[in-house]
Amino acid sequence: MCYSTDVANTLTPETEVPVTAEEIPQPRAWRVAFRSLRHRDFRYFWIGLIVSVTGTWMQMAAQQWLVYDLTGSSLYLGIVGACGALPMLLFTLPAGVIADRLPKRNVVMVTQSVAMLQALTMAALIYTGVIQVWHVIVLAVVLGTVNSVDMPTRQAMVLELVERDDALNAVALNSSAFNLGRIIGPAISGFLIAATGVGGCFLANGLSFLAILAALAFIPPRPAGAKLSGSMTDHIADGVKWVRANPVALALLMLTAVSGIFAMPYTTLMPVYARVALKASSTAYGFLFSAAGLGALTSASLLTWFGHRWRMGRLVALGSLFFPFALMAAAAAPKYGAAVISLYLLGVGLMLFNAVSNTMLQTMPPNSLRGRVMSLRAFVFAGMTPLGNLQIGAVAQSFGPRAALTVGGVVCLLTALVVAWRVPALRRAEE
Repeated sequence: MCYSTDVANTLTPETEVPVTAEEIPQPRAWRVAFRSLRHRDFRYFWIGLIVSVTGTWMQMAAQQWLVYDLTGSSLYLGIVGACGALPMLLFTLPAGVIADRLPKRNVVMVTQSVAMLQALTMAALIYTGVIQVWHVIVLAVVLGTVNSVDMPTRQAMVLELVERDDALNAVALNSSAFNLGRIIGPAISGFLIAATGVGGCFLANGLSFLAILAALAFIPPRPAGAKLSGSMTDHIADGVKWVRANPVALALLMLTAVSGIFAMPYTTLMPVYARVALKASSTAYGFLFSAAGLGALTSASLLTWFGHRWRMGRLVALGSLFFPFALMAAAAAPKYGAAVISLYLLGVGLMLFNAVSNTMLQTMPPNSLRGRVMSLRAFVFAGMTPLGNLQIGAVAQSFGPRAALTVGGVVCLLTALVVAWRVPALRRAEE
């Protein structure tokens, strides 16, 4: 039983007045949703991230449009996507060891600076009129190498900026920022492509990195991790052993790998899906990207408000079953409006699965292994993308974009059902 402090100080025990649950002051709902922002360093990081990811999504949409303009080939879209993701297979796992050894903030400042130079180089090639598809491929490899180090380090850095209890809220807010940019960026890129050409998108992205670099400059670096003895291979193996001994973590990585191969590469097909399947313009193409981003933002926002009320395992299981249906609905969409709705729902499901599984994999391992576990997640999430881009590009080239999206949805759904049956502990998992 709870008692009012003021009354308890003036009354005898026999006259103590009970206080109902409704009378206990409750935190305002908005404070619950944005509680991670009370941490100054995370607040700076989050604001800078909003600006930076908006530019990143502008570049992603513009690059695919550029490649299709240069080649007219669905297969080349897959090849460029595969080359951009191939470095994740080679460098992500060693990057996890780097994240556990060096100050993460310093590493992220370097990776973001190189990514800025990559975008500005693309803009210069386009504006000078010398751009060729091989330029795009080479610079995609450069950016992929940068991302292979940046992704696990930046994700592992989140728990250095907030308290452990705020981890899901912080990841959801990061996802909200990411998907706010995903909504705004492609929509802007559609207008910019029509008005000024694709070069403006790359230039705008290069300048947007100044925001995240300024935010990182205000965040003091945390101490480097403890020195690790042994070889790089031994350190990577330690992370793998931890995951293999944890059925829930292993199941999460399996689901993430399959979605990375068969679901996430759907973005690679957006130009040909918009042009061939839907007969859409460049502006309408931008809004297709934005629809999925709006769905993801909706999902991430709901997680900031209500995510703490549900078991994380149940949320992951729900998301892993929901997004394959949405992907198949997008494949079957007869008109542009139905495609927009389907992609919105796809964004909802993918974000629900990705944000919560990301949080679980950040909070489950010990601090000394967090960078390596996140590098394993990055490896299966983005490192499998070369295979995904090649398979979806090849299927689309032979059977059309609708068939390629359908195959991805069916495979992801079957995998989710098998995992739900074989790993019931996942649904019961808290973190």
